[in-house]
Amino acid sequence: MKKRPQQERSQQMVSTLIEATAKCISKYGLDAVTTPKIAEMAGVSVGSLYQYYDDKQALIEALIEQNTHRIIKEFQEFIVTIEAENLQDITRKSIQYGFDLLSQSDGLFLEIAKNWHRLPVQKMVNIWQGYFLDFGRLFFTKHYQNHPIENLHIKFYIIVNSTLFTMMQFMNSSNPLISRDDVVNELTDMIVSYLKQNQDPPLN
Repeated sequence: MKKRPQQERSQQMVSTLIEATAKCISKYGLDAVTTPKIAEMAGVSVGSLYQYYDDKQALIEALIEQNTHRIIKEFQEFIVTIEAENLQDITRKSIQYGFDLLSQSDGLFLEIAKNWHRLPVQKMVNIWQGYFLDFGRLFFTKHYQNHPIENLHIKFYIIVNSTLFTMMQFMNSSNPLISRDDVVNELTDMIVSYLKQNQDPPLN
């Protein structure tokens, strides 16, 4: 971002531009989006847009980052509503909820999924890894304090990347050979088994 918004008016401009970027992607598709279209959707001049962002790529990166924080906030609110303390149930419901979130936003996330491989998503992945590592530490401290999981940060790095990749690949498929429930169930089994491997059963 060229110009850091300090005043409320500038902050509103940034929000308007990011929202317009999302609407343009949903309406035109990623490849057809241009900065003039974004400016028109936002109701501002192209010159005003360039005061804040260098190009379309910078706007898309800002959009992805903003939506990542929004999704994590909604996910955090969802997590506290899960009554089950069973790792299997929490994992399954979390993946299901993740799919529900990604299916929202008028096709925006579907378009992002289609172009996942060429978008600036590393910052998003890093944010997810940090969140789930914090969540994992809290969960296993509470429920598995007698059997701590070694190398939790490594395991969550692999889990976050493999889960996001699998979900994006599934959403990107126009005619998947498996169902969403299949993906949820298999990812759940994989994650739980991976986290619990080499762990001794709790003593009664």
